[in-house]
Amino acid sequence: MSTRLKQYIRDQPHKPCNKEKYRTPILVSDSKGFTLRNHSPDSEFPFELWCCSGARTHKLVDLIEERITKAVKRHGKIVIYLWAGTCDITQKAGKYIRLRSSSNKAVEEIISEYNRAIKIVEKFHTQAKLKIVDCPISSIQQWNKNKGHYNPSIFKSEDSNLTKQITFLNKKIWCINKKLGTNSVRTSQFYFRSRKERSHRSRKSIKISLNNKDGVHPGKLLSLAITKKLLLDSYKECFITIPDNAILQILVEEEELKSII
Repeated sequence: MSTRLKQYIRDQPHKPCNKEKYRTPILVSDSKGFTLRNHSPDSEFPFELWCCSGARTHKLVDLIEERITKAVKRHGKIVIYLWAGTCDITQKAGKYIRLRSSSNKAVEEIISEYNRAIKIVEKFHTQAKLKIVDCPISSIQQWNKNKGHYNPSIFKSEDSNLTKQITFLNKKIWCINKKLGTNSVRTSQFYFRSRKERSHRSRKSIKISLNNKDGVHPGKLLSLAITKKLLLDSYKECFITIPDNAILQILVEEEELKSII
């Protein structure tokens, strides 16, 4: 998996050629956003960040509501990438974490907040666009082990339920983006790898070691891969190809301006 990630990072273009930026990408997230930025060179992370460590989805949607008007005035056109959910499905219990609910109740609450975000952004019509980024896989067992729990293996069943809830949430996210007429940025795909069994069926396993030792935040290699995925999507969403005749017109106008001066 590490080799595939390195190849993915290496093979992608770094900057769009012959394109002009007409929208500003904004990443709204919890501490995962800071993790991506800290693992990426400044030149490789042109997103404006609206991040709040430990924030649940409703708080991030509140942030969008508070800042979107000024952002549109400042940038003209924006694309908001909402990357949330991690802090909703689990909850803190001292220095440890547990599953917030054994059912999909937390997921339904997240979806409700996504719908609220959609209504907020829709008020700005052509000036703002919303894209929901899917939720990465995390591990309760690994987090608690990293925090010194005396028997982290007792959280194995919660991890299994957590993965099921995140997978369910991500399928909902893909459907929402489809209804919005946009593609999904699938960060969760990096965690899964298929192995063929003797029955010739493919069995998917999860590589949680792509995260940091805490089991929640993306590791350096994964951060670079996710950043590249977001960058590639922002190139499609925020840049437009400039026709050759338009470039020529700009050059002519510059020459005329110089002659006047």
